[in-house]
Amino acid sequence: MTQAGGKSLHHSAKKTLTPDKLAEFIVKICVNLHHNNQNPTYRLMKKFLLFSALSLGVAVSASGALPDMYLRGAELAPKWGASETYKFTHTEDGAYTLTLPKLTGEFKISNTDWTLNLGAEDANHATITKAVTKKGVTNGPNFRCSNLTDVTIRFTLKMEGDKLADTHIAFDIAGETAPPYVNINGMQPSGSLPVLYISTEDNEPITSKETYLRGNYYLDPMGVTDVEAIGSAESPLPLQIRGRGNFTWQAFAKKPYRLKLDKKAALLGMNSSKHFALLAHADDNRAFMRNLTGFEVSRMSGLPWTPADKPCEVVLNGNYIGLYFLTETIRFDKKRINLTDPDDVVEDWLAENPDKTAADYLWTEEDYTGPWLIEFDNNVDEFQVIVNSKQGQPLRVTHKTPEDYVTDKHRDWLINEITAIDNELYTNTKAGKWLDRIDLTDAARFFVTNQIMNNYESYSGSCYLTKDKGADAKWHFSPVWDFGSAFQVSRDQTLWIFDSQYPQHWCKPMWENPTFKAEVKRIFEAMDAEGFDRIFNYQNEYAARIKAAAAQDAERWKQEGYGNADMATPLAEVQKQLRESINSFGYKLGVAGYTEPHQEESDLYLRGEITGWNCTEKYKFTKTGTDTYELIVRNLSGQFKIGDKNWLKDFGASNTDALDINRTYPVLEQGGNFHLNDEPADVMLTLDAQNKQLTISDLSGVAVIDADNSNSAQYFNLQGARVAVPAAGQIYIRVKGSKAEKVIF
Repeated sequence: MTQAGGKSLHHSAKKTLTPDKLAEFIVKICVNLHHNNQNPTYRLMKKFLLFSALSLGVAVSASGALPDMYLRGAELAPKWGASETYKFTHTEDGAYTLTLPKLTGEFKISNTDWTLNLGAEDANHATITKAVTKKGVTNGPNFRCSNLTDVTIRFTLKMEGDKLADTHIAFDIAGETAPPYVNINGMQPSGSLPVLYISTEDNEPITSKETYLRGNYYLDPMGVTDVEAIGSAESPLPLQIRGRGNFTWQAFAKKPYRLKLDKKAALLGMNSSKHFALLAHADDNRAFMRNLTGFEVSRMSGLPWTPADKPCEVVLNGNYIGLYFLTETIRFDKKRINLTDPDDVVEDWLAENPDKTAADYLWTEEDYTGPWLIEFDNNVDEFQVIVNSKQGQPLRVTHKTPEDYVTDKHRDWLINEITAIDNELYTNTKAGKWLDRIDLTDAARFFVTNQIMNNYESYSGSCYLTKDKGADAKWHFSPVWDFGSAFQVSRDQTLWIFDSQYPQHWCKPMWENPTFKAEVKRIFEAMDAEGFDRIFNYQNEYAARIKAAAAQDAERWKQEGYGNADMATPLAEVQKQLRESINSFGYKLGVAGYTEPHQEESDLYLRGEITGWNCTEKYKFTKTGTDTYELIVRNLSGQFKIGDKNWLKDFGASNTDALDINRTYPVLEQGGNFHLNDEPADVMLTLDAQNKQLTISDLSGVAVIDADNSNSAQYFNLQGARVAVPAAGQIYIRVKGSKAEKVIF
């Protein structure tokens, strides 16, 4: 039998009761008696057994035969070994504790020979990202985490006979104490939405995004009208299931999944298909409004196809896992992207020619031109080409289709095609030669949808384009997919989506083209004529439909901090942001009826390690122009940004490189932290908020004077204008007699 963590447990067929074995048996009995320490009879038995164990030469802990337990893992030295460095301390009542400055990788809790060990409840509850209490079970899968700091692990040893019982393990992290354990297995669906029941073979946990597990499913409508039952508990239907997603798969215990049914089914009333996704939206604390709103705005804009999504609750391997959103996946299909899948063409040819292989297939030059389904991706993928964009950031292009039968000539054609469009966009934007290759209307619809949603990651990842076969066939922006960056609390809704810390490929030069700009305005005006109440009504109806399930979902994931127990507050905030975004967009387009957004003046501060990331008057910028600000800082060091008190204005770095003094750098809204390349220095920071530039000037040659030392001197600003009343903390040219010097007043 192989133990998680790479250890094998061996059992001999014949057992001999040696003194050591007898002592071990006595110790285990003592552990059980230890938990009944208040019973006088048990205490007497325990003393007798402890005396017996000692007489056999067994080392017994002061707390009474409690075993030594260790944290053992892949990143702990020695690898998966029992080290004194990672040994738990324990009290007489069996409370074990271990504190570490940092923890990463996979691990378990075990004694020296793995006969007593605690792992996760299952793979879906193994990841630790924050202070939490997990159920530890004997021989469970490995726990895992990534770069946690200031970690304390606590548990109270529990035994059932000579075996460990299920034990609640608390993980205190970064000063936060783990909340009490919530019994998730006893939870049931709310009963307000259809329930999808899924079981894998032998209840095997789903741990891979690449490998499907076989299982079965059935759908219970729970009395919801217009939803038909599919299968039943007595007669479930076969499927395959695996993980999906990138960040959402890695970072959250509530996982998203990909479903592949053995036979097509019209799940939740959607078009019949084998292929669906179960989206968890664990990161959507905005009333689950991000994707569902973006999809409806996309439909309203007129994009050719937008994935349907329907809410349901899910029970996986007998455990309620909360509110999910069953969603059509992006693929070539008559009811989805209505293009012929080139992989299917090759498959059909191979079926007709059983003596041939794919290497025998005769590709034509036209075959390389399509059909294509590609994604502007922000993740590395094996089905990917990289284009050196003139924007200055690499453009990762993942070809979703074709995928199975792709030659070097396919990839070369794709690289050349995307490179040519990129050159046309960034070399001579207004000439619009790129419009010979990109469908104008769908590109404008895609832009309008994402600008209304203020989705500032829209052209960076999950940005899909399609193209039919033929040299003259154009690329179409669509379908939409991920709106995870919409409705961010700190985002200014008046910003353009290309004002982003992400490399928003192509959208800014497209916007600067007059023909594109006119088409964007035409589409917005058509949506305005229909009335944007359509979006708000859709949100209200959807929120009412999922309210009870959302409350149950929040209870289910309470210990992880996910969900929307309160739907009303975030829904109101989302709708306020959406109104601001629509109004700002309409005003900038010059559409009648839209007004200039109200801009409240807010002070800017240097916020960083030198200030404890707080706002203080000492580090408040002085406004020197319409959008220019200055601040003198003595001994500037550490990480820093520029922001207002609520981080609604947030200026940061475009990359992680250190900054040199006496240079000007680009800044990004919600960018990364700045830091100097040198030791602490006296500098003046000049922010040009309109042009997104930060200048860092050296003050080492600037004198500091007292106001009392200003008699008979004249002061001029750095532009040469005389200043009658100098302001404290500002730089001036001070002229006194025949001497002129640069000073801080």
